Amino acid sequence: MLKRLLAQAWMQEVIAFLVFLYIETVRRSIRWEVRNAEFIDKVHAENIPIIGVIWHGRILMALEGWHRNYSRMMAVASRSRDAEFGARLVKYYGVKLARGSSHNPNKPGSDKGGSKAYREVLRHIENGGSGAVTPDGPRGPRMRASYGPVRLARDTGAPIVPFTWSSRRKTIIHKSWDKHYLPSFFTKGVIVWGDPIYVARDATQEDLEAARAEMEEQMNRLSLEADEAAGGEIVRPDEQRRSTNRPDEIPA
Repeated sequence: MLKRLLAQAWMQEVIAFLVFLYIETVRRSIRWEVRNAEFIDKVHAENIPIIGVIWHGRILMALEGWHRNYSRMMAVASRSRDAEFGARLVKYYGVKLARGSSHNPNKPGSDKGGSKAYREVLRHIENGGSGAVTPDGPRGPRMRASYGPVRLARDTGAPIVPFTWSSRRKTIIHKSWDKHYLPSFFTKGVIVWGDPIYVARDATQEDLEAARAEMEEQMNRLSLEADEAAGGEIVRPDEQRRSTNRPDEIPA
């Protein structure tokens, strides 16, 4: 009964609107400290295309970090029912969306529109926009990066820019694979930007793996810094590591 109700378009719209209200009220109530914002300030001032990356479990406050010119963003989301809420949510911000998931290597022919989504984001960045990717989504392992953003950086010349946040008071959904963060109202929050990561157009497979590893290391280091600075519980990467033998995979 509940699953059928949640599958209804009107119910998804109601939930998306309620989540929008939650995000807007909670993010405005938090006392934010922003760290290492010099490069992202330049990005906004000069309209530089980037590929922003944030872990799936911290996606709710991503728009607080990127609070200027939402319309330049294109995010990637899967075609799952859960992602449908996100698709309805981002329209309130004017964020463009490319829908598709990377294929499952154990299921031939299982590409769920991922190639099309990749091409959409690639064209958007080439035309001067920016992309937003959760490199551990949509299935995990938690806080383990895929090659998707690295391929986009190679194919577009745009830098990868890691981003994270944490708050002192928050609810962590431990039953979810990503241990999703739900920040509390009127608390301390910390936003940390990473340094840009560039990938050469003629990058070899070894170069792609080095960039992927650098992205994962930087994102996890920044996440730990944000958690320790904000205080409260710390979430660490999944002990299981993502397979690193598929540099052709697309963002999810």
